[in-house]
Amino acid sequence: MAGKTSNPYIIQQVKNASPEKLILMLYEVGIKSCQAKDHPKAIKVVTELIAALNFEYKEIALRLFDLYRYTLDQLHNRKYSEALTVLEGLHEVWESAVINKRPVLG
Repeated sequence: MAGKTSNPYIIQQVKNASPEKLILMLYEVGIKSCQAKDHPKAIKVVTELIAALNFEYKEIALRLFDLYRYTLDQLHNRKYSEALTVLEGLHEVWESAVINKRPVLG
């Protein structure tokens, strides 16, 4: 998510964010990128989400990996609305988990 921003507010927000909040921020950037049909940025976001997976929690990590790979496939085929649907759904679940401090699954 390291972009070419010089906005000190955004830089400070990212530096102070929890890992959970950083994932939420990635989803938000991914959603905006799909809406803007910004192919390179959307690809980069989903790639970062894959890199952030914690395979110590194998079951959930594998499920998310499959969703992220599907999303990447949709992006490579310029099917932004399909990728957007996945990212919006994941954002909603993740936001609920972060705000309510509840496990994402279970």
